[in-house]
Amino acid sequence: MKGKILRKIIAVSLSAMMIVGTGFTSVGQLVGTDVSVGATEIYGDFEYEIKDDDTIIIKQYNGRNEEVTIPETIDGKIVNDIGWTAFGGWTGVRVLNISKNISYLSNMIFSNCPNMTDINIDEDNPVYSSYNGALFTKEYKEMLICPYGKSGAYTIPADTETISSEAFLKCSKLTDILVDKNNSVYSSADGVLFTKDMKKILRVPAGRSGKYIIPSSVSVIGTLAFSRCNHLTAVDIPSTVTAIEQSAFSRCESLESIVIPDGVTSIKNNMFINCIKLKSVKLSNNVTEIEKYAFYSCWELEDFTMPEKVSKIGNAAFESCQKLKTIKLYEGLEAIEDNTFFGCNSLTNVEIPNTVKSIGFYSFRDCRKLESITIPKSVVSIDKTTFYHCDALTVYGQKQSFAEQYANENSIPFKELKDLANNSILDKNEIVLGTTVTVNAKADGGTGNCTYAVLYKKKAEKKWTVKQNYSTNNTIIIKPAKATDYDVCVKVKDSTGNIIKKFFDVKVNAKLVNTSSISATTIKKGNTVTLKGSASGGMGSYKYAALYKKCYEKKWTVRQNYKDNSDIIVRPYTNTDYDICIKVQDENGTIAKKYFNVTVK
Repeated sequence: MKGKILRKIIAVSLSAMMIVGTGFTSVGQLVGTDVSVGATEIYGDFEYEIKDDDTIIIKQYNGRNEEVTIPETIDGKIVNDIGWTAFGGWTGVRVLNISKNISYLSNMIFSNCPNMTDINIDEDNPVYSSYNGALFTKEYKEMLICPYGKSGAYTIPADTETISSEAFLKCSKLTDILVDKNNSVYSSADGVLFTKDMKKILRVPAGRSGKYIIPSSVSVIGTLAFSRCNHLTAVDIPSTVTAIEQSAFSRCESLESIVIPDGVTSIKNNMFINCIKLKSVKLSNNVTEIEKYAFYSCWELEDFTMPEKVSKIGNAAFESCQKLKTIKLYEGLEAIEDNTFFGCNSLTNVEIPNTVKSIGFYSFRDCRKLESITIPKSVVSIDKTTFYHCDALTVYGQKQSFAEQYANENSIPFKELKDLANNSILDKNEIVLGTTVTVNAKADGGTGNCTYAVLYKKKAEKKWTVKQNYSTNNTIIIKPAKATDYDVCVKVKDSTGNIIKKFFDVKVNAKLVNTSSISATTIKKGNTVTLKGSASGGMGSYKYAALYKKCYEKKWTVRQNYKDNSDIIVRPYTNTDYDICIKVQDENGTIAKKYFNVTVK
């Protein structure tokens, strides 16, 4: 054949890795089985190989034309396949015409064609079709790829039933996706692609900029929905959203902050991967899992609060978060996975909770400012590569623990931490109703700064009342509402989640009541009145005092100062009315008075 040159070049094709997401159809039809190895030949601007079945695969296009047509045959052999690297050397292709014989296309064919605007399929091709320059399966049932150079708006035909998750992924100039009104599966609003019922957002065109507000009808943000929206700076997510699928915000390179609503309980794989300007992420305390690569290469991320319920952090979840200064890990987490904090070179201190059992490969590698890490007894496995290039590190842990053994074996400085002890006290264990008990919470040992929680309940009941949840405040005042016996529980928790409880009994007495009496209210001159001192409530034993005076005088005469004696005899000497006062004092110094009037005739 004229222009045909045999070159014995061994070509080895590599399998392409693809992201396949829920919510869209798979792009399986596009993935090639391009594994042939053979001699490469030349036909015009094409390099090709003859496959075992005597058909031809186009391996490379070497021309510089903006419009390229794939030949139907070469030297009488059918061209039915295009290798996924065929256009790797020329990114200027704008229009690609595909013959009726091509039965196999990889989506990777178009990955190096950012300027391509039209893929045209011969109408006699039994496998593929094209609509407005985009690639579909036959009769437009499945949309596979929209050329990456498409700009402005694209309309999806009425017959389309499924759309590949990557159909619009790299269309950086596309600003609007519209859906034919007769389509029964999809809909669009403001140029954004949704399911027909508007409950799932599927794709925001990558050419959008500024801020986007998700409609309140949406409950699910689909796979890759905002991926590569490089000009979006903000996205408002309504409280109706309960699920965000993997890679939803991947490569949103201008996104600066985001708030995830309470209904979302998992941060999926790759959700914010390569969001290089993302500074702040707010998660509710209901998120329980952060999956692998969730915040990978979020270079600017520094404002991040880990929810307390997170029990799993996936591989490389925070890798290369270069400005992340602190990370709080909570009890319930079982492992630090491989590469989790690799390259977080602003981290200075990390405290591992006491539910963690293992710390994985490279998990803190290149954390060059990491000065201390506290490792509890629960950790029994640490990879030897975990702390590579952490030259400023000191390991804190318990004596004779795996942490100490690991530090010694790897020439890392080790410092002992003592076991956590709860030394809390009460200022009193018995009070009168209406007064207070002060809890002085104290702790020794443990890891980092401690927090304190205080609960109390009546002894006869099972339900505890929380007076203070975990806080750094260590002076807590309790004012019981009933005169009965109480249980008080003081909890001390260190920064790794270790908790030590201490219990106290508190007796709450009724208020002091003076129940004293006198033997008579009218007597003859020269006779006596017996004062009977008595009381209820208050604290401990009582003492009694008695005073009397004539009604028209102001000065009281002390008959008895505070003594244990409760029977006090008074003998008035004048025919007149007398005032009598009996005082009761409990051990707490509380005084209750009671007054009487006695007439002497």
